[in-house]
Formats: sequence, C-alpha cells, structure tokens
Amino acid sequence: MVLNSKLLIVIIPVVLFLGIGVSMVSGLWDSGDKTPSRYQDNEQNPYDPQSISGSYSFTSISDYFSIPVSVLYEAFSISDTFDPNEFKAKNLGSIYEELEIEIGTESVQAFVALYNGLPYELVDVYLPENAVSLILDYNSTLTSDQKDYLELHSIKVVTLDPSKVSLSEEEETGTEFTINGPMTIQEVLDAGMTKAEFETIVKTSVSFTNETVKDFCIKNGLSFSEIKIALQDAINK
Repeated sequence: MVLNSKLLIVIIPVVLFLGIGVSMVSGLWDSGDKTPSRYQDNEQNPYDPQSISGSYSFTSISDYFSIPVSVLYEAFSISDTFDPNEFKAKNLGSIYEELEIEIGTESVQAFVALYNGLPYELVDVYLPENAVSLILDYNSTLTSDQKDYLELHSIKVVTLDPSKVSLSEEEETGTEFTINGPMTIQEVLDAGMTKAEFETIVKTSVSFTNETVKDFCIKNGLSFSEIKIALQDAINK
C-alpha cells in the first residue's frame, strides 16, 4: 500500500505524539536534565557529582545520586514548600541571607560526593553546617583530611522567608557575569577581559586558555573563590 503525502502529514505527528506519550508513562522519555557523566566514562562506574550543573533540579540530583530529596533539603536548609522538580542547584544562593562565601552549585557537588563517598577534589568549597553534620553521620569512610576540610569549610546559613523567594527564570536571568566550576579561562576572556587583565588578577602568566579557571587556580595554589570574585567584579564593573 502506498500512502500519499497528505496522509503522511497527518500520521507522522500522531505517531510521534503517541510514542512520546507512551515513553513518558513507561519512564523511557527523559525531558529533564542531561544525564551526568560517569567516572572514566564507564557505565559500571557511578555518576560524577562534578557533572551537576546549575540547571539540575533537586529531583534529578536525588534520582541520579540516590540521595533522598528530604536529605538534600535538610542539608541546605531548603523549605519543603519548594517543589523539588522546580528547585534547582542554581537557586540555592537565593534562599539565604547575604553571605560573604558562596553556597551554590559547587556546594551541592561537594555534598553529593562526600555523602556518597565519591572522589571529588575539594578546593575552597563551603558547605552549610547541616550538610557537614549529615556527611559526618552518614559516611563512615571519610579520611582524616576530609574531616579536617569539612571542619574548616563549614558555614552557618540563615534562610529567608520562603514566601519572599522567587525562583522564576526572570529573577534568575541577570545581566551580571558569573563564573562557575566548569567555566574555562577563554570563556572569561570572551566575556570582556583581556589576557593581560586576567594575568594581572591571578598574578601569574597563562599558557593555555582552554582549562577551567578552577583547575588553573588549583594548579597555581590560588583561592578559586577569591579569584572568581575578583574576575567577576572586573568584568561587571
């Protein structure tokens, strides 16, 4: 049987719609966050927490890393009035009173890694006191260095009234340039900074601009959090 073009125009969208609908019901269709990468790109290895980006909802983080949403919410003092399908890692800082130290996506990465006992290089990443307590209670395999790190990188947070916190995209999208863990030096330069200006801030020369700012700071013994703020201030001035 030969189908004419007019009939195909009707049939194809219907088939696609039904296919997606069935997949969503069966759990095969993933319309959420991109699947995080695994350690050494091996399906037998666990997911790498450093793959968590600001767009990850707390439901996705819970699903991928097998940590109950209730634990994630307790760790970061998140009100249960927030929908975990809507609350994302990048929303974290908006629920706290102003802090000198950033609690954001990298803090979520660090918590997930330490809570689950996964490899993660900790450099200038701070966690709320609740998160540190949960890690210490749950993970009995922490090394003495990790325990010392947590003690020195624990911070008290004070949450805002949830009714006054907006998670709308309009609120999230600002004009200011911000730097996150996966951002490369080249991306910073592209945002409006010369290589010479970058080198002035980091007080050392830059050979390769395709490495991340975070890795560059680690390699050169610099404080990522301090350099990040200095770079952002220079670009946003």
